[in-house]
Order: sequence, then structure tokens, then C-alpha cells
Amino acid sequence: MKVKNQDWIEFKKTIISFIKIFEKDSTRFEYPIYEDEDFTMLVEECEVYPVFTKKEDFLKIEYDFTLCETTIRTLSFSKYFDAVRVELTLKEKNI
Repeated sequence: MKVKNQDWIEFKKTIISFIKIFEKDSTRFEYPIYEDEDFTMLVEECEVYPVFTKKEDFLKIEYDFTLCETTIRTLSFSKYFDAVRVELTLKEKNI
């Protein structure tokens, strides 16, 4: 589908930049996939512990990378019923 509106075109460029940053930085993340009870995430030598939120039919895990050498500030995963969501924020203005 083609869209000629400049606002949407600029937004698409922002999304592509965001994906590129995530793709680059996420290769530096280590997540203990073989240890079910360990939720610590590493970015090289920087250890990040999650914040857990649990409500009825809602689960969320959020990581804050503010003190790590990464472009990503926060990364969170949430689940509401069967819908799963991933959110991330960037440090400063990287796009």
C-alpha cells in the first residue's frame, strides 16, 4: 500500500531507524535461556535486574539499561490475556 502523506513517511523512517538500533544493540544482550528462574540480563559487563508487575491477566517484565553502554534505555515485555507486547525506549535522541 502506498501512502503519500509526509507525516506517515517520516514516521516510517523513524520506525526503520528504531528497528536498526534494536537489531544492533540486541546482539550485545545476554539472557539466560537455559536457566528458567534467572531473569538477569547482561549487556557486556553490565548486569540488569528486572522489575516485575503482575495483575489479574497481566504480566510485565521491565529492564532499565540507563547505566549500561547501550542506546536502549528500557526494554519491557508484557502479556495481557493472549496479547504479547514489546516496548523499548532509547537514550537521548538517537533517531
